[in-house]
Amino acid sequence: MVEAFSKVSEASKLLLEKGLGPSTAVESLGMVGHALGVDRAYIFENRTQQTYGRFVTDLRYAWAEPPTASALANPVLRAFSFRDFAPGWVDMLEAGMVVACPTRDAPPMMRDLLERQGTQSILLCPINPSRQQWWGVAVFEDCRRPRAWKPEEVSLLKSLARAVAASVRHGQMRSSLDQVRTSLRAAVGRTPASGH
Repeated sequence: MVEAFSKVSEASKLLLEKGLGPSTAVESLGMVGHALGVDRAYIFENRTQQTYGRFVTDLRYAWAEPPTASALANPVLRAFSFRDFAPGWVDMLEAGMVVACPTRDAPPMMRDLLERQGTQSILLCPINPSRQQWWGVAVFEDCRRPRAWKPEEVSLLKSLARAVAASVRHGQMRSSLDQVRTSLRAAVGRTPASGH
């Protein structure tokens, strides 16, 4: 478990220094997933679907321990209606709670999806850049056995989710600062020169 704590610390540093992107996300998920002995790890991002105005979740980043297949290409996990598959889980995640269970205990539609992916056990943790924003979910899956998740494993996933949240928050702040900078440059460009 010491190695896993060390890998979470390393992943957190990477995410804060380099930001959340394809390479840093996969590297971070892989470090922690490998140390915990899980088969797959994901980061999902929530959004409101523009066409219908409903809440959906998109699989953004995925890591899989070979020879386990990655779920990144699974079209079901794009614009995924989490609430349709596991409404109770959505309520828990929105409330900042972790969801951990063997696949056999998942809600029926979610259980069917997990079984089709070969998942035996799942651990989900909300990613909250602020108290008001449930941005997404960090997920670990065990495909070999119905795992009873240990408190220290839950704690590690929470730490990874906090690091992702901090990286998202920093990215949002950088984006806001860039917008302010652009607006200021445009305003200065429109200001007539004073005639002294």
